[in-house]
Amino acid sequence: MSIEQDDHDTIRSVDEALPDVVRLALAVRKAGGRALLVGGWVRDRALGIQSKDLDVEVHSLDEDRLAEILRRLGRVNVVGRSFGVYKLTVGAHTLDVSLPRRDSKVGPGHRGIAISGDPHMGIVEAARRRDLTVNAMLYDPLTGETLDPHGGLVDLAARRLREVDPTTFLEDPLRALRAVQFAARFEFTMTESLRALCRVAPLMELPAERVVWEIEKLLLKAPRPSDGLKLLVELDLLPQVFPGLIGLVTPRLLETLDRAALEREGLHTEAERLTVMWAALLSPFTGDPLLIALDRLGLHTHNKYPLRARVIDALREAKPAPLTDADLRRLADVLPLPILLRVRAARFAEAPSAPDLLRADVLGVLDGPLPRLLNGGDLARLGVPPGPQMGALLDAARDAQTRGELHSREDARAWLTHTLNTAD
Repeated sequence: MSIEQDDHDTIRSVDEALPDVVRLALAVRKAGGRALLVGGWVRDRALGIQSKDLDVEVHSLDEDRLAEILRRLGRVNVVGRSFGVYKLTVGAHTLDVSLPRRDSKVGPGHRGIAISGDPHMGIVEAARRRDLTVNAMLYDPLTGETLDPHGGLVDLAARRLREVDPTTFLEDPLRALRAVQFAARFEFTMTESLRALCRVAPLMELPAERVVWEIEKLLLKAPRPSDGLKLLVELDLLPQVFPGLIGLVTPRLLETLDRAALEREGLHTEAERLTVMWAALLSPFTGDPLLIALDRLGLHTHNKYPLRARVIDALREAKPAPLTDADLRRLADVLPLPILLRVRAARFAEAPSAPDLLRADVLGVLDGPLPRLLNGGDLARLGVPPGPQMGALLDAARDAQTRGELHSREDARAWLTHTLNTAD
């Protein structure tokens, strides 16, 4: 698709982080439609927050014409053919592109919502189906104009959350949990009308994975996740979201959550941050109750990362007692120390993570356990057959290494020779 010089000037004049959106908007405009950024990106832009969520809503263009334009711009994956939802990949960027949608409640739960695309419904009506006014704004990438049909900018300025349409808000009960997550994440207040709607949300209709998804957003993005947990209690949503925590939301748990939120920022991956946050939230549980809670939440892996195992290990090993160098070497064999030490710091205010993280780095175990100094081949060459004796000797050598008694393979071989001779 050729782009004329005037179009290049338009692209340069708009936010340079959005060239692919601008190209799409230009192509849509030439076909007689209008492409607008919607939802979280517009909200975050108004708050001065950088956002990666690029959702584009295309108005006044039928589905077939839109699909044709998208195919000419990049690789297209049809997500919801029946209601016009596409993923457009251009180079390294992926845009979510959709037609305006009509939602109607036809049965219980999120599956009981009938959705159909309607490109001619109009901007005001299309925005009305959104959950909150702060999420119902639109942005024209060609003009830089923010469209605000339901007063989202006023609510942003007042730092408050308000429903767009009280008659349709609970068509998807998850909106109540999203409202709690947003309130904690942005440190906004909820209007009384929104609080009343959330109190009667039938969250039990939702599949567990959708509920967990919103809890994880709360755990990962809220400056003080305790605010979200307190809201769940205040709105009487905790029995539906996490009945096992009823009666366990104590000041200590709230403080643990917020300390964990401070600790999570030092971790590199989402899976690591989730491990620390779930361990903090689940810290009242031990033994079988912990396993039951993990089962009910459906927590197993996160993108192949052993989330469940890491949470269990971290809660088992995190203790308030001071850690020796030998402790750090031993614990590095169990799970990554950046996770364990941060879970420990979250649970016990008297055990800050920074000094032990520094010491672990000096000891060479911050990024993983020390390499083993002996292996089965070393023992076999000295006549030790595979079996219990070999396993016991390897474990004993590892224990001596973690105590700081063995520092090299030469040390280990000398230790092994002495041990075998002594045994003889």
